[in-house]
Amino acid sequence: MTKVDATQLCAKVAPARQAAYLALRKVELDGAYAHIAWQAARKELSTVDAGLAQEIVFGVLTWRRLLDHWLQTRSRLPLAKVQPEVLLTLRMALFQLRFLDRVPAYAVVNDAVEQAKAVGKSAAPFVNGVLRAALRERDYLAPILRLEDGANCDPSLWGLRLSYPDWLVERLTRTFGDAACAVLIALNQKPQRAVRVNAAKGSREAALARLEQEGVQALPSPVAPSGLRLPQGVPPTDLEAYKAGWISLQGESSMLVAPLFGDLRGKTLLDACAAPGGKGLHAAEAARGGAAVTMVELHASRAAIIREQIRRLGVSGVSVVVGDAHEVGGRYDAVLLDAPCSGIGTMARKPDIKWRMKPQDLEKLAGVQAQLLDSLAERVMRNGTLVYTTCTLSPLENEWQIQGFLKRHPEFRLRPAKELSRVAVAWAKWNRATGMTYILPQDFHGDGFFIAVLERNRDE
Repeated sequence: MTKVDATQLCAKVAPARQAAYLALRKVELDGAYAHIAWQAARKELSTVDAGLAQEIVFGVLTWRRLLDHWLQTRSRLPLAKVQPEVLLTLRMALFQLRFLDRVPAYAVVNDAVEQAKAVGKSAAPFVNGVLRAALRERDYLAPILRLEDGANCDPSLWGLRLSYPDWLVERLTRTFGDAACAVLIALNQKPQRAVRVNAAKGSREAALARLEQEGVQALPSPVAPSGLRLPQGVPPTDLEAYKAGWISLQGESSMLVAPLFGDLRGKTLLDACAAPGGKGLHAAEAARGGAAVTMVELHASRAAIIREQIRRLGVSGVSVVVGDAHEVGGRYDAVLLDAPCSGIGTMARKPDIKWRMKPQDLEKLAGVQAQLLDSLAERVMRNGTLVYTTCTLSPLENEWQIQGFLKRHPEFRLRPAKELSRVAVAWAKWNRATGMTYILPQDFHGDGFFIAVLERNRDE
């Protein structure tokens, strides 16, 4: 295979498509995480170009399987024999032709051909031929599966028509039954963009007024009392309200966690796997500096990010420790374990998880989660609270994990839903006999989430 210098793209290619190509190349060929590769690629782009490039990057990753199926019907070569850079160029072009109606077809094809010239002499005519064939015959494509079609569609076709690996479709179908199709569809859609208001700065109404002064028409979240919904296309971190510490990036599902601890003023909280810090800092903001919050993060670089957030938000009573959560000492009124997980519930924001995650990875993560739970059980005071959360939809990492923990630790019980925050109970699908819930991505167009609330009711 010809080695391609990805930094030497043709100057004739539009900046948005160049940036999208570079980001996707890092993901597909170098194993980079999509959200990190995208942030690096967008730095030199205008707002308009960044919007187009972002749609291409995350759209190609979302629909990769379906795009490859469509391409194979138009290609004389098996896709396995097509150079990776050429295949990437074709995916980008076909995504724009099929999903974006504001981009002229001639511009998409011309840029794809120019981009292919960096690969080799034969690449450009091949790309041109495949795309021209696709333009001539639109009717060969199976339509994208809509929710109303799901009941009449064989689940064995969901993986192709909704662009997921079959193993993941099978697992979600076993877990959620008839609702699985709605889960898959929701995870292919743009999530609601939300921010958390810093209660230590002021009220949600005051934050809305500040955003309005910047020309941003935000809306109060109907899900989380501290949340605001922003229009799509607004980059939150560029706003003055963000820089001044009034708002933070956080999904609405995640905003339901901190209120589950109740009033923490005069109490201690351990956030055991803290980065990026949203839930623990949310709790600290709500306590107005009246809680002693310890945030533990294994990696120094990620701990530095938390410290920067503390500085930006102006919260007090928070300390950051670089270390292993297994080795934390002391006992706390409240412990939060936002466990490392497969992230299946975040695929709307991180679609590369579809292709990165394997079934055996879930097994490994479940082992890590069990070890963390066992270690942190010792950190919870009697009558204290342990909240376990993940952003995945896998029973192996969620309810089965908690069931196993309770067998090993009879000193804990699941706190019944009637004893939990009314806000969280109102929005999440709590098992009324326990403190476990799934928040599904279609519930309010956010991340899929799992929460379990446990209480240590005696010492062992």
